[in-house]
Amino acid sequence: MGKKIVWRCPSNIAIVKYWGKRQNQIPASSSVSMTLTESYTEVELELSEKTKDGIELEYFFEDEKNEGFAKRILDYANSVKNQLPVLTESRMVIQSRNSFPHSAGIASSASSFGAISLALLDASFPGKYVNDRYEFLKRASFLARIGSGSACRSMFAPFSIWGKNKLVRESSDEYAIPDVDIHPTFRDVCDSILIVDSTPKKFSSSFGHSLMRGHPYARQRFEQGNRRTVEIIDILERGDWEKFIHLTESDALTLHAMMMTSESPYLLMKPGTLLAIEKIQHLRKEKGISVCFTLDAGPNVHVLYPSEIKDQVVTFLESSMTGIVNQIIHDKTGKGPEKLR
Repeated sequence: MGKKIVWRCPSNIAIVKYWGKRQNQIPASSSVSMTLTESYTEVELELSEKTKDGIELEYFFEDEKNEGFAKRILDYANSVKNQLPVLTESRMVIQSRNSFPHSAGIASSASSFGAISLALLDASFPGKYVNDRYEFLKRASFLARIGSGSACRSMFAPFSIWGKNKLVRESSDEYAIPDVDIHPTFRDVCDSILIVDSTPKKFSSSFGHSLMRGHPYARQRFEQGNRRTVEIIDILERGDWEKFIHLTESDALTLHAMMMTSESPYLLMKPGTLLAIEKIQHLRKEKGISVCFTLDAGPNVHVLYPSEIKDQVVTFLESSMTGIVNQIIHDKTGKGPEKLR
């Protein structure tokens, strides 16, 4: 049995979305995301002596071979092999598992490529970054981006920024950076994920990104995304829940508006998505509590709210969403990746 390295990497949910990208996984506009804690991928990387030339890599997802994702991992490994010596020096077996169900509206590619990049970087340069966690995570963010754009944002918590923005110091298209000046009220945010539909999406995110090329509103959306990135950073620093709610819900609906106004329009929201949104907004207006929704590129709804009102919101969701959602997953802001072995 060879050496084993185990990393856990959380998923994230974008507050200001990026939709549309250029070559080499470069975003067309900047984005800001919230890193989760209970929704994560654990990757065990086992290293042993090589038996043949080239990259030797086997991939297992929850103890079973997953040929589709294995091919994606191998393509990724070939694209970064010059930057990660372990890929050409050792035989590798990757065992991966998620803490959340498949098609749950949680970005599994983000946490998966995040965890894989962390393990491969750690194996390639043992001890190099032992006294500089920030540089290690920044490099891992760069590598993760090549596999999955949103994966680069999972390296930092509670919020991270990805995409070059002339008004955000040190921001980059190639890796994410942490948003460090966060008001205490936004350091402990709950995210209750309403699973409206757990069937695989008919349209992948990659397909959606491609439709932004030539989209009639692409330029306006990219400008809006960059502007909202600056706005949300200010909101998070000041602790302004009212403005956070307004911007978060607006940006979620804008994302889906881009899909519906593409040259090949499509719709990912389901009837249950709209019913859930209406109930969340009704709760806020009738009870005056700080709760809002956001959406990823799918039908499921993320409900965001301060931790101090968790009991009230959870009770409401569990009583009012019967017949609308299949499952509710309760999560919250996290601390970022963790090495387990």
